[in-house]
Amino acid sequence: MDWRQSIDMAKYTTTIKTEEDLLTTWVDSSVPHMAFGYCEVELDECIDNGDGTYTASYESLELTASKMYTYVHPVNGETTYALAAGEYGVKL
Repeated sequence: MDWRQSIDMAKYTTTIKTEEDLLTTWVDSSVPHMAFGYCEVELDECIDNGDGTYTASYESLELTASKMYTYVHPVNGETTYALAAGEYGVKL
């Protein structure tokens, strides 16, 4: 199976108030080598809700099949793990 066929992204939106909110990243403890963040870089790329808030979007990682990942930690070295099929990076 081609690895690209097993990876999808679901798009979500959420309300933010400041550019600092837009720079926020979050982690999913099941995916130790990734941080997730918003698609937009500046507030003017977001939808202005007209009430002092903005709508920003982000994409989760969806795997339709299990996938092996290898990453290099600066102290602990190389780590390989299997990530099960599922959705990762959803902002809680």
